[in-house]
Amino acid sequence: MVGHSDKYEPVAGHARVVVRFHDFKAGPGPFYDYYILGEDAGRGLSLVVKKPGHDEAMVSAFLDFVRPRVGLAFDGRSHHKVPLPAPIGPFDHVLFCGPSLTAANYGGRLGMVFPIRDCEIGDEDTETFVEARIQGRNSMPSTTWDREPFPVIDLKFDLRRADGFEEMGGRTTVREKTFKVYPRAMVDRGLRLMPEADPGSVLEIRNYRRNVLRVTPEQPRTLDEADRFLLGPAMTA
Repeated sequence: MVGHSDKYEPVAGHARVVVRFHDFKAGPGPFYDYYILGEDAGRGLSLVVKKPGHDEAMVSAFLDFVRPRVGLAFDGRSHHKVPLPAPIGPFDHVLFCGPSLTAANYGGRLGMVFPIRDCEIGDEDTETFVEARIQGRNSMPSTTWDREPFPVIDLKFDLRRADGFEEMGGRTTVREKTFKVYPRAMVDRGLRLMPEADPGSVLEIRNYRRNVLRVTPEQPRTLDEADRFLLGPAMTA
């Protein structure tokens, strides 16, 4: 913040929290850029919230929870997935990320934090998995607070059809040998292809708890079943 302190304003009701509004018309669009400072102001957490989903009451409740826990991002672990005592809007957990998961970490002095749903980060995810989920292919839009649920979706599949899958341009095999991150659209496609696949074909869906839902031509599943499995009981009760 050196050289920019005049552009950040204190957040009312929250000591050592400052914010700057960026009114971008293109690119990422307008967003609020928060810094939650530690007790010595030598380190802190970054929080970015895009304007369309920005809600002052939700942000205030979030800061109430995060401000006393800034130190979690600097205890030597890459991340902490922490349950909220009560939901804040649609969110029931908070992800604290240490400097190793923060792109611009200023010599290890800056981490980042944002709210999540339980199903959006794996309970036992390693640093590599979390990095992939927040920065990699099909990454979670963590700065968008009015997003739809973005559950963990890891897929492994081996779909075969001797006559070829018409939807896949006549390909006879569609295969992913190890679990990889995929969008929900691929779950939908795999479930559609399964009824016409040859015996021995399989689609495996892994969720945030690393449980696996197995789909075969003999045991097909619906997209609703897959969504319930991916979202977890808290969101499908």
